[in-house]
Amino acid sequence: MARRKGLKRWDVITTDGWLKLMGDTSVMSHLMMEIFERLYDSADHMDNGKNIASALHMEYRALNAGVGWAGGKIKDLMEKGLLPLQDSQSSVKKKKEVHSLLTLKEDGIADTEAIPEEKEEKRPPWEYVFDGAEGEDGTYFWILKPEAVEAFREIREARGPDNRKLRKILEEDESASGEEGNLFSRAPQNTVSRIRKVLDEADYFQRKSIGEDPCCFLCGAKRISLLKAYPYGDGERETKGLLFCPTHGTLFSAHLISFNERGELLVSTKLSEEERKLFHLNEGEKAKGPFIRRRMAAHRKIFNQEARKSK
Repeated sequence: MARRKGLKRWDVITTDGWLKLMGDTSVMSHLMMEIFERLYDSADHMDNGKNIASALHMEYRALNAGVGWAGGKIKDLMEKGLLPLQDSQSSVKKKKEVHSLLTLKEDGIADTEAIPEEKEEKRPPWEYVFDGAEGEDGTYFWILKPEAVEAFREIREARGPDNRKLRKILEEDESASGEEGNLFSRAPQNTVSRIRKVLDEADYFQRKSIGEDPCCFLCGAKRISLLKAYPYGDGERETKGLLFCPTHGTLFSAHLISFNERGELLVSTKLSEEERKLFHLNEGEKAKGPFIRRRMAAHRKIFNQEARKSK
């Protein structure tokens, strides 16, 4: 990894703020989410912008313009108070308010005192999106902000593993990207068979996870068309998964809920009271079926680690 020379960091937006941004397509466009995908999978969540542009088969200037546009939008939303910010950022607001406070002179007459207002550092638009570090050779790297990493992880895990598998297969096939292949690239027929295998395995996993009386593991919903099997533990699919409705399955996959050894519901501290009510999450509620303790312990370990980050 390149030495982090000249590190530029601005981590003011919270994880909830980044989740909100990732749901706003006027800010986080398809291109921005592709960039985030690449950075998330890179070592230390960092890469050079020109490498990303090359991987996405586009001009670096166009990529840079897209990031700059998003940065300007994020700055505008932040200044309008429309994004959740870190607690420390509130101190800046307080200092600005102090600027207009009345102070008493020695003669007791109230007057305004010119208190120097703290000026915020001017930064280019891209710094509102990424942190940055200069390598030993002068190459500059974009780095995902820690809170953005957490938000992206939650979104990605909620989608399940199949999406990532298929994307990886397609990326390994140079012919699928429109580039001229070579003697060592995979043939299109090989890619098709690999994709078919992933889909077949997913179908088989779904079928073998359905028991005699299938229902959502948490709420008990029985409509078979809505139930999906979710792996747990280390994402194993050698044995049966747990059936969930779309809402509770996504929460479980994203490690926002889990279960203790007694089969009682655990709810992440990341979820607000309003969200708990909306999703009908009652801490301590009993699961609607059995599970393998070892695998649930592995799922619960990740659940606890992620919950601690929110404190």
